[in-house]
Amino acid sequence: MLNKIKSLPLFYKIYFCCIIVFIILLSVTLFLLSSFISDYNKGIPETVSKQFFNDTFVKLDTGTLLEMSKIEPCEFETAGDIENSLKNILASNLTYTSVSSDGNEKKYIVKAGDYKCASFSLTPDKNGDYHPASLSLFLPKKASKVYKILDTSSLYINGKKVGDEYIISREEHISAKYLPENVKKPEWVLYSVDGLTKEPEATIVDRNGNAASFIEEDGILKEDIVYDPEETEIIDRIVKGAEQYAICMQDDAPKSSVYPYFERGTDLYSSISTVLNIFVWDHSSYAIEDEKVTEFFRYDENTVSLRVSFTHVLKMYGQEDYRDITDITYYARNVDGVYLIFARHNNI
Repeated sequence: MLNKIKSLPLFYKIYFCCIIVFIILLSVTLFLLSSFISDYNKGIPETVSKQFFNDTFVKLDTGTLLEMSKIEPCEFETAGDIENSLKNILASNLTYTSVSSDGNEKKYIVKAGDYKCASFSLTPDKNGDYHPASLSLFLPKKASKVYKILDTSSLYINGKKVGDEYIISREEHISAKYLPENVKKPEWVLYSVDGLTKEPEATIVDRNGNAASFIEEDGILKEDIVYDPEETEIIDRIVKGAEQYAICMQDDAPKSSVYPYFERGTDLYSSISTVLNIFVWDHSSYAIEDEKVTEFFRYDENTVSLRVSFTHVLKMYGQEDYRDITDITYYARNVDGVYLIFARHNNI
């Protein structure tokens, strides 16, 4: 082959040499151009944004997401809770779109389906190459949870005690209207907790160490009070006073039978002594039915309350029985060793 090339005329020798040189130069040029284009593409917004979107969102790099967004869990959650929330949000159907930008900054939004879950921006360096600059996450948050508990109870969310800084208001317990000044009056305390990424586990520990449950009232989770252990002797006395009071009001017993159960000098005692039984249904006899005793509450060593309900049946002459439903909370205190009722309120 070499002998054939040597035997060629000079013109063809020069011609083939030029072709070889041209091919070499073209290859070098294409290589340099390809390298230049590759380097150029690496720094343009279209390439950088796509790469960042794939690496960070599609591949779910939670470390980068949390670090760049600077999102921190609320007091009652962990970084793991936020990561789990991100995994649920970014599970599928992710897209990103360029939006209106300011100057050289390029802005993008990220959607999971129709939900806008994040945004990020790119800015150029001194060489004009673009790099990720900022990232924001828009995590869906549960609606604020409002809890209503007694001031003597403690609220815990996900095992952590909720501090006073979460208190939004206080309300008087109904007993505050009836208890004397020297007795500490219970209060309802309302707590509001937000910033949670999932349904929290809320628990209550009451004044006696019991785990109370919640009842929902108008969107508020209210403590279902665990009342105190029944003290039979005191309860029996209050119930007897409640029955005698009802019987007396229907003119089936003298007022003298009621006085031993009520505290002299109180407004309630005075109202019993002055009431006139002129609107009593004419009846032949009576009965106490469906009696229930609940909500025994001890406020201090000398003061208690008790809810007593029953149906006071009046046997009418030649008519259907009259059934008077009674549901009253009585307040009593120790007076010289005997518990006397000093106030009451109707529950119906």
